[in-house]
Amino acid sequence: MATFTSKKKGSPKRWKGQVWFQGKMAAVKWFGSNKADERNAIAWEVTTRKELEEAAAAAPEEVTLLASKPQGVTVLEWGTAYLEECQRRNTLATFKEKRDGFRRFIRYLEQTKGLSPDDSVESFDRKKARKYLAWQHDQRGPNCSNKDRKVLTTAWKWGAAYLDHFPLDMPDPFLACQRYAEIRVPRYIPPEEDFWKVYEAAPEREKAMLTCFLNLAARKGELLKLTWQDVDFERGTVVLTTRKTRTGTVKRDEMPMNEEVRATMLWLWQYRQGKGNHVFTCPVEPYIGRPYKTAAHVMKRLCAKAKVKPFGFHAIRHLAATILAQEGKSLFAIQHALRHEKQTTTDRYLHSLGAFSEVSDALSALASRGPANRHILFPAPSSPLSKKEAFADKKEEKQGGEAKAVVVRRKQGRTSEKLIATGTE
Repeated sequence: MATFTSKKKGSPKRWKGQVWFQGKMAAVKWFGSNKADERNAIAWEVTTRKELEEAAAAAPEEVTLLASKPQGVTVLEWGTAYLEECQRRNTLATFKEKRDGFRRFIRYLEQTKGLSPDDSVESFDRKKARKYLAWQHDQRGPNCSNKDRKVLTTAWKWGAAYLDHFPLDMPDPFLACQRYAEIRVPRYIPPEEDFWKVYEAAPEREKAMLTCFLNLAARKGELLKLTWQDVDFERGTVVLTTRKTRTGTVKRDEMPMNEEVRATMLWLWQYRQGKGNHVFTCPVEPYIGRPYKTAAHVMKRLCAKAKVKPFGFHAIRHLAATILAQEGKSLFAIQHALRHEKQTTTDRYLHSLGAFSEVSDALSALASRGPANRHILFPAPSSPLSKKEAFADKKEEKQGGEAKAVVVRRKQGRTSEKLIATGTE
C-alpha cells in the first residue's frame, strides 16, 4: 500500500510505493505529493507485484534480480558527484560558480512544496525545470537564470556520461528550456589618457606592474603568479601561465618582451624585494616582499588618486586589444597577443569591445558613391513656432480644408446633374 511519508527527516512528504513479496521488501519507488502521484504509486505497486509473481512462476531464481533493480540517482547524489569532479579538475573560480549554482538549485527544491533534493533525477521533468529557471529569472534576472541553466545542463551531460543508473534515455530537461533574452551591459574600456593618469599617480613598483599589464595584454592571474623562472632575459621572453582553457588544463604561453617590458623586468630584478621568487610583490608594510593574492585594492586606490572613473586590471587587457585593433593589426596577431585558443573568440572579444576599424572602413566606402559633383545639403532648421502660432496655423489649415471640401462637393454635384441630364436625353 502506498504511504505518504518523508524520505529524510525534515524533508517534504511524498508518496512512497513499496512492494512486499515472499516476506521481504522487493521494490521501493518514490513519487510526488499530489493526488495523481498517489494514483501512480498504487498503479506501480500493482504492476510490480504482478511482474514479481509472473517471474517467480517462470524462474524463481530471477526474482531477486528483479527486486533489487536500482532505483536511480537522486538530485543530491548527482550534484555532489559532479561538484566533487569539478573540484578536482577546474579552477577555484569555476568550481565556486558551479557550486553556487547547485546550492541555489538545492535550496529551491527544499523550499518548494512537493519537491526535494532526495527526488530521483528522472522525476525532474521539463515542466519543473522551466518553473525553476523562471523563478531564477524573477528573483535574479535573465542573465543569472541563463548562467544556472548552463551549469545544470553541463552537469546533466556529465552525469549521463559517467554516473551509474543515470537516466540515459531521458532528454536534458534544462536544455529543453529556452534561454531568456539577456540584458548586456557594455564593457567599460577606459580612455587611454585615463590609463596614463593612473600610471602617473602610481608609485614605481605599481608603475612597473601597469607597464607589463598594458604591453603584455595579460590577465591578472597571469602576472600575479609570474615568477623569475618564467622570465628569460637571454631569449627576451616571458612565460604566462593560465588555466583558462576548456578542460582547465594549465597552459603556458611564451610571449616576447618588447623594449619597455624588458627594461621594466631588469629594473624589478635589480630592486627585487625579499628572497621570494615572484616578480610582483607587495610594497606595503607589513607585507613587503610577499606575493599578491588578489591585488583587488590597487586599481581602486590608484583610480581614486588619479580622479578617473574606476577600472580594473582586466580593463587594461581590453584597452590593449582595442589599441591593437585601432592600429590595424591583423586578427591573427591580436589572437596570439591575447592568447585565445580560437580566432572566433578574438572576433567576439573585439566586437564586444567596439573595435570596428575594419567595419568603419567598409562603411566609409559607401559614402563615396555617386557623381563627383554631388553635395549633401540640408536646409537650416526653422525656428520652432510658439503655441499660439501653432494653434492659428492649425485653425487656418482646418478652415481651408473645409472650404476645399465644399468646392469639391459642389463640383461633384454639377457633374452628376449633367450626367443625369445626358442620360435622360
